[in-house]
Amino acid sequence: MAKRKPKLEFRYYEIEPNEQVLALLGENWRRTYGKDIDRLHFHNYMEVGICHEGHGETILRDKVQSFEEECVIIVPPNYPHSNMADFGTTAYWEWLYLDIDSVLQDMKELSFSKLDTDYMRNELYKTALFFHQKEYPKISDIILKVREECDKKAYMYRETVKGLLQSFVVELLRIHNVHADMPRKSARNFQIAPALSYVKGHYNEEIKIQNLAEVCGISETHFRRIFQECMNMGPNDYINVIRIQEASRLLLKSFATMEEIAFQVGYGDVSTFTRNFKKMFGMTPYQWKRSPDNYSGHMLDSKVSVLRGWE
Repeated sequence: MAKRKPKLEFRYYEIEPNEQVLALLGENWRRTYGKDIDRLHFHNYMEVGICHEGHGETILRDKVQSFEEECVIIVPPNYPHSNMADFGTTAYWEWLYLDIDSVLQDMKELSFSKLDTDYMRNELYKTALFFHQKEYPKISDIILKVREECDKKAYMYRETVKGLLQSFVVELLRIHNVHADMPRKSARNFQIAPALSYVKGHYNEEIKIQNLAEVCGISETHFRRIFQECMNMGPNDYINVIRIQEASRLLLKSFATMEEIAFQVGYGDVSTFTRNFKKMFGMTPYQWKRSPDNYSGHMLDSKVSVLRGWE
């Protein structure tokens, strides 16, 4: 009998304009992680978690790690993961959500040489990282400084955070290059990178899987196999993730009708848009837009999605 894949939630976060970090800090994040939750989840931004207290397990796709005080996780966007505290206990984590695209753009504009930010993004997003602070003291120090700046919001903290995040990117790239125990899928990830870029630039158009395979220079069958291996979801699921993420932003930020939003994100009709949105969030876009939870805390962690192929 084939092994059942876990259900998967999408948790959407919103970062304020002129910011590159959403910081979820404080005692509110001392919780019984994993209680009554039977699924992994993923985010639209890179997530950095800092464990201050507690013990339990961190699941990164199909890999399980035991966490304790001073452990850190760095999870790329769209990467299935979860935390579970030991039974009957709480854990204290704090969370940073990073707009890596904005950071890379800053680095490109400041660099005298032409940085290949697409390649850098691919390397940054290829796998999650779990470590104890003493294992990687440089990046740990940067993360803790970002956390402090976001907490204190002292004079020119945004400028300070921008500089720290550029250092964070450099250190994370160095770790990916030298960490011998990490899965070596960079060649395959690089193969599908043109398709990922294409989807993000053309999600509002009709996208055929054959076209995605062509921009990668491989056959459609081979493309589907590599895409599933690298992304843990099929290409059609990924297209829907990108479209619904953008639709979520438009629902909160614009007064467009549902018909207009459906067409803006690439759906040919409202019924297809509604069906895919409900699959992602467990409710229709009308219900989601009316929910007051969506307008406070910039966090929609109660809205679950079950992507096709994960049930």
